[in-house]
Amino acid sequence: MLISSETLSLSSVEAVFSLSPAKKVGIIGAGISGLTLGHKLKEKGFQVEIFDKGNAVGGRASSRRTEWGYLDHGAQFLTIRDPEFKDFLETHLPDNWIVPWEVNFAQLQNHQISPENQKDSRYVPRQSMSTLCKHLAANLLVKTQVKIIQLNREEHWILWDDKNNSYGPFDLVVITAPPAQTAQLLDKHSDLAQEIAKIQMWPCWTLMLITTDEIQIPFGGIKCEHPVLGWIGLNHTKPERSKSTSITVQANWEWSAENLETEREVIGEILQLEAEQILRVNLSALNYKAVHLWRYAAPINVAAQSYFLDQVNHLAVCGDWCVAGRIEGAFLSANELSKSLI
Repeated sequence: MLISSETLSLSSVEAVFSLSPAKKVGIIGAGISGLTLGHKLKEKGFQVEIFDKGNAVGGRASSRRTEWGYLDHGAQFLTIRDPEFKDFLETHLPDNWIVPWEVNFAQLQNHQISPENQKDSRYVPRQSMSTLCKHLAANLLVKTQVKIIQLNREEHWILWDDKNNSYGPFDLVVITAPPAQTAQLLDKHSDLAQEIAKIQMWPCWTLMLITTDEIQIPFGGIKCEHPVLGWIGLNHTKPERSKSTSITVQANWEWSAENLETEREVIGEILQLEAEQILRVNLSALNYKAVHLWRYAAPINVAAQSYFLDQVNHLAVCGDWCVAGRIEGAFLSANELSKSLI
């Protein structure tokens, strides 16, 4: 599970890579992986500072705020299969904040909608998906709107952002960004860059709609086998969301990749038309409409290990793309890395 920049015996790894409590750790990325690792290390006495280029924490576990309520336009739900993930959520979130999404789910196959035979329960945070990371970030030192573009190391690591501000020094730097961005930051610093650059990610076009009139649809979410669409979610069927009919339409991976450079307005019209045909409704009367591109939405080829660790250079990498492109996968990757560091 460990990859180092050179072959080391166990004894030499222990000698070279030894992080005792009170050491400073810089984490790039305030999604599920970065926040999970932040908590795990802080609890063991490490000094942790987290940086994210976004306006808020969350990464793909984000929501769009509108005057009609929140729209979950990234990850649509989470699974809770691993007992350590369950314990982590119960420890760091308010009681009963993660609740089952108790609706009927469907699947679209051969242009026919039928009930889905889904064994795993689906869960969502109250109010919005973004509240999951907001709660996790509450007791951590997190700096948003900071885009780290360069790492420099002499005795310790120094991070530089796109405004020429520096941060540090750090004894260890952990990157939780998508593979392409991670490999770029690691270039010239670690052989890990070459391995991580091999991991490719699918994009995903997402359409968000809030209708003027209430629309009755008998399903909360539809998984689509379709030339264009991959998912249709009825956002308002989740607890404490908008009372207005709100719909999230996500294109499938292949179509998103083929139309990566298509104009947003065109993408929105295509996704809306396809959703109308599948749902057999007219969605022209709208209070809100927006299109978002997730350039790095899901791994094409998942990494063959839970995390990456360069013991010599004190660099590490984790993320959902190491395990599986889902929220629980992001936790599992960070959790395994934390065990190796602690």
